[in-house]
Amino acid sequence: MGELNVESRTLFIADNLEVLRGINSESIDLIATDPPFNKGVKDFEGIVTAGVDEEGKKVWYKDIWTWGDVQSEWTESIRRDHPNLHAVIRAANAAAGDDMGAYLCWLGVRALEMHRVLKPTGSIYLHCDSTAGAWIKTMLDAVFGRKNFRNEVVWRRHTSVHGSFQHAPKQWGTITDTILFYAKSHDTPISPYRPLGGKDALKKFNLVDENGDRYYDDSAHIWNTPNMGARPNQCYEWRGFKNPYPSGWRLIKSRLEEEFQKGNIVILPNGRLQRRKYQRDFRGTPTGNFWNDIEPAAGQERTGYPHQKPLALYERIIKASSNEGDTVLDPFAGCATTCVAAERLGREWIGIDINEPAKDVIRDRLTREVTWSMAWGKLVKTPNRPPKRTDDGKEAAPELVLVSPRPRYPRLSARELRSKLAIADGMKCQGCGWVPHHEEYLEVDHKVPKSNGGRDDMRNRVLLCGPCNGAKGNKLTLAELRRRRLGEGRMADKAWNEEWYERTGRFGEPIAFRPGMGSGP
Repeated sequence: MGELNVESRTLFIADNLEVLRGINSESIDLIATDPPFNKGVKDFEGIVTAGVDEEGKKVWYKDIWTWGDVQSEWTESIRRDHPNLHAVIRAANAAAGDDMGAYLCWLGVRALEMHRVLKPTGSIYLHCDSTAGAWIKTMLDAVFGRKNFRNEVVWRRHTSVHGSFQHAPKQWGTITDTILFYAKSHDTPISPYRPLGGKDALKKFNLVDENGDRYYDDSAHIWNTPNMGARPNQCYEWRGFKNPYPSGWRLIKSRLEEEFQKGNIVILPNGRLQRRKYQRDFRGTPTGNFWNDIEPAAGQERTGYPHQKPLALYERIIKASSNEGDTVLDPFAGCATTCVAAERLGREWIGIDINEPAKDVIRDRLTREVTWSMAWGKLVKTPNRPPKRTDDGKEAAPELVLVSPRPRYPRLSARELRSKLAIADGMKCQGCGWVPHHEEYLEVDHKVPKSNGGRDDMRNRVLLCGPCNGAKGNKLTLAELRRRRLGEGRMADKAWNEEWYERTGRFGEPIAFRPGMGSGP
């Protein structure tokens, strides 16, 4: 996994694509974000009052796309390197119109970067509604893989349909949003439980053992009930006890003994068995994918931002799919609900937003909702995170780093670049397939030349032999070079090695050309 090259508590005021492209691969634990929905509205506007002057500041974002908003670099990159995503965009363009195709291209190129920066154990929660939800899911299937789709979470944002229909209704009132949950891999963890506390915990765990630990009596689940039928493999004698029904014990004998050693199965003084479920072992109440217990943001939590989401919603996501100290990213930070929720829960975080007032909102919310809270007329420190202190020993509010340029990849020497590429792509020329005796006989070049918009990052670097590097020059892309070499019949053949011998004094180890080697980079 990559090392994160961005400082925590950083808010970027910039286009999120530029920032995402600069974040190291596999360095983020969780992405929880709420992008525009493509509702077909030119502008969404709101007056932000949190953290700004009395009159407030206007924020806006567009929610309608045309192909004029899409750069040719994005479409060419998707067409060449991500054919499944390209097929989804073409289908959306044909079935739902140009605006949907352009929107998916705009969001898709960013989704590719989000996938890249996530750790193999990372996950993404993307908020959407019915406007483009089906197409967004299909797009994420193409980017993350259909098997990595975990859940469609439905959040009931209103308890009832507000107002009345001015004209004859043509649809049911919409009171829900959707959150699409994708894992980066099979190893992505989740803890879908809600903690139980207060009176509910005391009511559930209503007994106390000799050590003062709370539990409840679960003796009904020591044996299987008679209506479960005969189970000979579950019938046995244990410590003088035999199953009373042909359906047998609930646990196999080894597990029963293990629970006894843990103190979860107890032989009472009256000779009865008791099964105990302790509060210390209780993970919480399992939570389904229909969330109807979280109210919209209201009261002091409101900032004036359009479509602000409640803190409780993103706190549930962050608790379930990250641990304390993990890094949470929100590429569409808005009023920074994800960032504030991450701060409250002891996570590191990075936010990106294109609106300048975001910096005032998040600074105000960090101070008002995280660092300090009002209790009995005085300010008290919340216990969520250890406080930072100033030079004179006083507690300081969380520092908010504001930057405009995107982060940069760490500079690597030519030898380090060559070694990393040899490990990633194999020690051979990616133009003709020639395999040298040593990686030093390969040169580092760009897949897409800088003169053609290529970047100086690892994803755009490639190993080439000297003749291929010379033939490619600063105009051809790697795909064009491969097509040219294939047409010349110079894919790691004898004549090619002889030419290399004239340049270096060494022969390589020719490999057979395989069909498809001349396709895109």
